[in-house]
Amino acid sequence: MYINRAEIDAAVSAYRTSRKRKTATASAPETVVGETSDTYVTSNAGATMADLATSVTTEPMYREALVNELARRVAEGKYFVPAEQIVEKLLGRLVLEAMPA
Repeated sequence: MYINRAEIDAAVSAYRTSRKRKTATASAPETVVGETSDTYVTSNAGATMADLATSVTTEPMYREALVNELARRVAEGKYFVPAEQIVEKLLGRLVLEAMPA
C-alpha cells in the first residue's frame, strides 16, 4: 500500500485537532438525566472519536490551492515535468510493488 503526503497531512491534522479538543474538554463528563431514573453519561473518549471522525471527513484530502494552480497550468499548456522525475517515480513504484508484503 502506498500512503501519499496528503493522507499523512490529514492524519497529522486530525491528531492535532483531537489533542487540542482533549485538553480543552478535560472537565468532568456531562450527565443527562431523562424523565425516568435512567442516566446517560458521555465519555471523553467517545466525544473525542466523534470529533476526530468529523474533522477527518470535513477536511479535504488535498491542498485545494495547489490543485487549482496545477489544473490552470495544465489547461494553459504550461505544465512540464522533467523526464528524470517521471522515470524516478516509475522506478520507485516498481521497487515498492516488488517488495514482499
